[in-house]
Amino acid sequence: MARVVEKAGPSVVCIMGKNDVSGEIKFGSGVILDPTHILTTENILDNVNHITVKLQDGGVIEDHQIVGVYCDFETNVSLMEVEAKNLRPVSMTRQGEISNGCVGIALGNTNYSRGLDVNLGTVSRSWIGGVDAYDESLMIWHGPAVSYHGGTPIFNREGELLGLTEGVPEGGDGLVFILPASTCLRVSQVLKKEGDVERGWIGVFCEKGPGETETGRPPLGVRISKVVQDSPASERGLTPGDRIVGFNGKPIDSAGELRKLISSTAVGSHVLLSVVRQGEKKTVDVVVRTAENDGGGMRRCPYRSI
Repeated sequence: MARVVEKAGPSVVCIMGKNDVSGEIKFGSGVILDPTHILTTENILDNVNHITVKLQDGGVIEDHQIVGVYCDFETNVSLMEVEAKNLRPVSMTRQGEISNGCVGIALGNTNYSRGLDVNLGTVSRSWIGGVDAYDESLMIWHGPAVSYHGGTPIFNREGELLGLTEGVPEGGDGLVFILPASTCLRVSQVLKKEGDVERGWIGVFCEKGPGETETGRPPLGVRISKVVQDSPASERGLTPGDRIVGFNGKPIDSAGELRKLISSTAVGSHVLLSVVRQGEKKTVDVVVRTAENDGGGMRRCPYRSI
């Protein structure tokens, strides 16, 4: 654990965000992604207009040294671009699937610790998340209470970042969700380039439908249960009861698969949907628009329109 602190500790930061109007103050953690970018979670930087970042060497990045703040609500990833140079980047985990029960080491600051506060626990997979094109299923921290539920980094025994804590599940009995490092890295690359994450949308609600079947196979496609008024889907004549069985020639067999394909499609692009209506199959050309948030402000809401 001491070796992990020595390797990864200089990359850990403490973040304070303040809303100067309401007076609300938020505390969280994060990590240095590269010499000019700091990675944390969106719930720390949401609705704040004054940010201070403290480094482990005693240095402070003041609000006026922060060039930009880029947030993605859906995945809870935030990126700060700063003027400070020669920051020490974190090492990202190179392993793919993380096994349930692998060792996790949480590093963070508290008001009482001299240096970093260190906790040892285990990490496992959850079924939460993974419905977005950029998002993977969250992990879970099992162990002592972490310094902050937002942005505290969890490392493996090699000192590589596994992920950042993002919050406590309701009734979770001390469990804390972890945002995987792979999601953080994927979204960060988009935020660096574009400033935000734009997702495609056509305006349909889908469910698995009892359509035609092939021998030994489940029903193909997904049934449209509702079409949003004035959406790309409604403009092309799609109606409830239609069954989408293909996307640009690719067979579709789940709403989650369709959501990922459409959300990752560039806004303004034309997509060809294979649609079955009353037993007849046809192709519908739909222009993708920017996604609308009809999930009631809920992160990773699987019930919003596609």
